[in-house]
Amino acid sequence: MEDHTAQINGITLHYRTVGKGEVLFLVSPGWGVGSVYLQRAFSFLAARCKLVFIDTRGSGLSGRPADARQMSTITMADDLEALRIHLEVAQISLFGHSNSGAIILRYAARYPGRVKRLVLVGSQLLGMSAASDTQRILSERSRDPQFAGAVRVVQTFFAGQENPASSDERLEAFVQQVLPLYLYNPEKYLALAQEQLSGPISSYAFNAQYAADRASSVDQTQSLSTITAKVIIMAGRHDFICPVSVSERLHAGIRDRRIVIFEASGHFPWLEEPGLFTEELERFLFN
Repeated sequence: MEDHTAQINGITLHYRTVGKGEVLFLVSPGWGVGSVYLQRAFSFLAARCKLVFIDTRGSGLSGRPADARQMSTITMADDLEALRIHLEVAQISLFGHSNSGAIILRYAARYPGRVKRLVLVGSQLLGMSAASDTQRILSERSRDPQFAGAVRVVQTFFAGQENPASSDERLEAFVQQVLPLYLYNPEKYLALAQEQLSGPISSYAFNAQYAADRASSVDQTQSLSTITAKVIIMAGRHDFICPVSVSERLHAGIRDRRIVIFEASGHFPWLEEPGLFTEELERFLFN
C-alpha cells in the first residue's frame, strides 16, 4: 500500500492506494475516525481493482482547513472531485459507510457523470431523521445486559449532558464504550470490532463537521433522483445509528438501485455476516 498526499481545496489530503484497474474510492466518515478501519476490512478488493483509501479533511493523516466552517459534508464531497481530477481518472466508483455514505451521496448527486457505481453501507442521509427508530432500538436494548451500559452512555450524549469529543482521548474511549450497540452480536464480534476501530480519532473533526453540517442545513432527500450511477444499498437490520428506514428511503429515491438487508447485523455487516456481505459486494462491483 502506498501513501500519497495532494493539495486539495486549501488542505493536504492524505490517501493510500493499492491494486490496479478500475478505481474505487473508499472514503472515511467525516467525524474523525479516518480510513484505517476501511483499509483493514477491504484491502482484499485490491486483487480486482485499484483502491484509493481517503482520509477526509481533519481526519486520519489529512490536514485541517484554516476555517472550521469548511468541514462540512458538502466540502468533503468537493474534495473527492478535486482528487479525481488530480489522479486524472475519468470515472470512479465510491464506497461509503455511515457518514461517508452521505459524503458520496453528495458527490454522486453533484457529479453524476463521474460516478460508475456507488456502495452505501449503513449510510447516513442528511435531511432525514431516524431518531424514533434509534430510540426504539435503544429502549429494547436497555433491558439486555450486553447492551445496557452502552445505552446509558449514548443516551447521556444524545441528551446533551456530556460532550464525548472534549479531547481525542475522551472520544476514543467513548467509541469503545458504545461500540457494543453497533453490533447485533457483541458477544461474538466485539473484539473484532474493537480491533478494526482501534487507533486515533480526531475530536476536532467530530466537533467541526457537526457544527458545519448544522449550519448548512442540507436535505439530501431532495437530490436522490439526480443520481444516475448504479447503487447498492447495504444495511444491517439491527443498526441503531443509521436504521434500516434510512436505507429504505435511499431505495425509494434512487433510480438504479438494489437493497440488501443483513438480518443478523448491526452497523458493521461485513464483520457479522462476512460471507454474504463479500458475495454481494463483489457481485455488484465486478459482475
